[in-house]
Amino acid sequence: MRNISLIQFKSSSLAFVFCLGMIFSCSTAKSSINYKADPLYLEIEKLGQELTVKNHVPGVAVAVIRDGKVAWIQSIGYADLASKKPVTPETIFNVGSVSKMVSAWGFMQLTEKGLINMDDSVDQSLTRWHLADSEFDKSKVTLRRLLSHTAGLSVHGYGGSDQGTTLLNLEESLNGKTKRNGETVHLISEPGTKWDYSGGGYTLAQLLLEEKTKRDFASYMRQNIFLPLGMKHTSYEWTAEMMKTSATAYDEVGNPIKDRIFTEKAAAGLQTTIEDLAHFTALSITHNPKQLNQVLKPETIKLMETPVQPSSNEGESGLGYRFMNYEGFRTIGHTGENVGWCAAVFMDLPSKNGIVVLCNGSNGDRVWFPIYQSWLKSVKRDSHSK
Repeated sequence: MRNISLIQFKSSSLAFVFCLGMIFSCSTAKSSINYKADPLYLEIEKLGQELTVKNHVPGVAVAVIRDGKVAWIQSIGYADLASKKPVTPETIFNVGSVSKMVSAWGFMQLTEKGLINMDDSVDQSLTRWHLADSEFDKSKVTLRRLLSHTAGLSVHGYGGSDQGTTLLNLEESLNGKTKRNGETVHLISEPGTKWDYSGGGYTLAQLLLEEKTKRDFASYMRQNIFLPLGMKHTSYEWTAEMMKTSATAYDEVGNPIKDRIFTEKAAAGLQTTIEDLAHFTALSITHNPKQLNQVLKPETIKLMETPVQPSSNEGESGLGYRFMNYEGFRTIGHTGENVGWCAAVFMDLPSKNGIVVLCNGSNGDRVWFPIYQSWLKSVKRDSHSK
């Protein structure tokens, strides 16, 4: 991810042309507050309108969570420029690495079902593929370490493939065939000795789930996680039905691009709406047993939101959830970037506040970061007034 605090926002004649044609829409979910009287709502509305134009990001969807409940949702700008289709709360976005935070629920469900122990050797549980022997002890690669980026594995992230192409299988991905540089998933340090972000680790966990459940990862997640949670518009696949309400992805200069599809679904391949992801985020804050519908136990989610050691200056994670420190404020959640997409989820668990931002542009971090800053000011302001 870019060093956002150092970003110098760009403007050009293209932005002026884009601005002339831009029409903004704002939607809200049902809420117990008068969102139009909420200073944060108005501030984000203004920011969204300005920053989307300035940074060639056609649309943005924002959800704010207060006291563990979705307070309101805003939809600003276009899902598709050519057709002038506005962003709505039902617009589908790809969320990049936020996929990891969600896929971790499926992996942790395996532990609740007794299909795997958190600290068992993953490699010894696999049959379709194995880590290569090396100077490091592969038996120490466990699910706990995979989900917390402490397993010592390679492959930071994935680029995906053009929609319509035939995807390679997981074994081929693990062998480096989906990476332009041919990078395999292999040990680069002793497991359990350092934090090192690895999308490759989540691909290995995806294979583990498929082997243990005898199910395709995407279908397992839909049946066992999304539908029980009421996330009916969330999937690790681009279904034909979802494409009807999907946003179009746009590159850094505002040109439309083809959607990317992923063999490595657990790491980067999730599609969802602001409504569904806001609901998921609220559950991550409240652990409400009635709404969890036996998908996970509240104590499991609490464990996932607990730091796993070791951490480092480069990062710190729970199980699927990352700890972040922007503007000197510690939050938990995840950010995500794929070409044409950008997403961010931040939660302050002690105050039960959260914010979710989804963008359909490669420059989306230039949109969500100022929105995050406004949200943070409101959280600090509210905490001081209590």
